[in-house]
Amino acid sequence: MRYLTSTLKATQKKATRRPFVKVDIHDRIAGIARYNWERIYQGTQTDHYHAATCTGDGGLLRLWVDPSDNMLYMQKV
Repeated sequence: MRYLTSTLKATQKKATRRPFVKVDIHDRIAGIARYNWERIYQGTQTDHYHAATCTGDGGLLRLWVDPSDNMLYMQKV
């Protein structure tokens, strides 16, 4: 288990903060293709910040921000 530093704890308690998750997906590492992409979900979300990553158990983790309420949402498939 990792513990938060005192700086992160103080920032977490501030009234003005905005969560930010950044995930970069690359389909090639050192010239080797890693993923075969396919559409698994056809949603109605508007174009806004989205991110995705693969979990250790083979699942897909998708995160997005809804521009209407600026909330961060997560979906695991």
